[in-house]
Amino acid sequence: MARQLTLIETSTAWRLDERTRETGRRGIASARAVLAEHRPEAHQHPTAA
Repeated sequence: MARQLTLIETSTAWRLDERTRETGRRGIASARAVLAEHRPEAHQHPTAA
């Protein structure tokens, strides 16, 4: 997750209000929590089905 997406350059600046930023932060936190729940443990190896 070290790599970030880059916004397309436009002539207008992106301005988000605090409510929108907070909604985005909650969404990202939720997605990270779901991913962490499903992260394989270091000692587990995936098996072919």
